[in-house]
Amino acid sequence: MRLVFAFLTAVAVTYLVAVLGYTQLNLANLVEMGVSVSSGVRFESAIHDLLGMTSLYLPIIAVALLLGFGFARIALIWLSELSTLGYIAGGFVALYVVDFALGQLMGTHPLAVTRTTVGLLSQCLAGGLGGYAFAAIWLKPRSE
Repeated sequence: MRLVFAFLTAVAVTYLVAVLGYTQLNLANLVEMGVSVSSGVRFESAIHDLLGMTSLYLPIIAVALLLGFGFARIALIWLSELSTLGYIAGGFVALYVVDFALGQLMGTHPLAVTRTTVGLLSQCLAGGLGGYAFAAIWLKPRSE
């Protein structure tokens, strides 16, 4: 049960951070073009994207993390002392691979912000934070 909770928490953390990063970087692009963006617009945009991307991006993140954590677990058989770092790396790489694979399949990056280094890094860091959340819950020593 704790494994399921750890995974669902990791998916939620990754999704939340990835979408908020996506939203704010898109709004930053508008600001660079001279468009005034109020804090109310930032908040409304964040809520809109959090709700609007659940049907497509949330399942993609869930599958990516499932595969990323699976591969991390295999590697951690030999490197168990690096478990937390392994799951962080698993989440980070999972989001990178998703963006790369979708870019290859579609001919362009599906998330506009991932066309820049900062945008791609924001999505990968979201995966890394999800990996940290997973490790923090899953690897926590069981109390007696």
